[in-house]
Amino acid sequence: MVACVSQWQRRNRNCIYLIYRWIIAIIFIASVAVSMSNNVTASDWGFYFIYLTNWGIVACTITTTMGAILVSLWHFHPQFSARVESEGVVPTSFKVYWTLHNSTLVMSIIITIIYWSILFDPEIHMADAINVLTHATNSVFMFIDVLIVAYPVRIYHAVQGLAFGLVYVIFSVIYFAAGGTTKSGSTYIYSVLNWNDPGSAMITVVGVCALGIVIHLILYFIYLLRTWVYRRLFEKDEILPTTSPCSTIPAHGGISMVLGQFGQDNRAFTTSTEKLSYKERY
Repeated sequence: MVACVSQWQRRNRNCIYLIYRWIIAIIFIASVAVSMSNNVTASDWGFYFIYLTNWGIVACTITTTMGAILVSLWHFHPQFSARVESEGVVPTSFKVYWTLHNSTLVMSIIITIIYWSILFDPEIHMADAINVLTHATNSVFMFIDVLIVAYPVRIYHAVQGLAFGLVYVIFSVIYFAAGGTTKSGSTYIYSVLNWNDPGSAMITVVGVCALGIVIHLILYFIYLLRTWVYRRLFEKDEILPTTSPCSTIPAHGGISMVLGQFGQDNRAFTTSTEKLSYKERY
């Protein structure tokens, strides 16, 4: 399954990709821990969860941790991959991870753009390590990730990122209607999303939705570029169909993460199965 492998690995079991997944997960876990330790106290911890920035960093943490766990299962339990392939159905856990990754990727980039271009005020905010960690590093790491992972980006998946944003918009409306305030007592969470002026707030919502669609389209073309580069680099290599007997491929001491068999090439990237892995299954 392409959800558990890198675009660039030549075999379905790759220690480097496994280590990479856990490094990214640990970075985001640490980011949330540091962010909460500097912004949350016993009396006002609830305010932490009213901000889209914190929704985004927590979602990135859940996504990357889930990815690390799935790749670990794929790496250490070949019977798991064999069972998944034999069933011929994409597991729900893979679908959830893929959806979360699509959503958090777009939202992290939106958060970075909106914060640094509109919300950041040098007279009020400090561009310290925590601020950069939660408003910039998150989108950088998620963008790097889309260059490494193997699963595709589909145009219609733009609705997933939009859904994430709209859930937050609904939350902000309910929070405002219920009389919620920020720690400082403000009746709006963000000045650009002030429901005391619903017209301006709706303009912000529409504008952010349009930005999200544009970002997703850019990511789609980056995905096309990623797969084009892969084919340019490796299409001249001899790649046997996944149905070929394993005995025809020299042994290298690896266990296939796809079929649980010895020495097979990555199913997600063979020219004979590209449409199956990328289109028919997803």
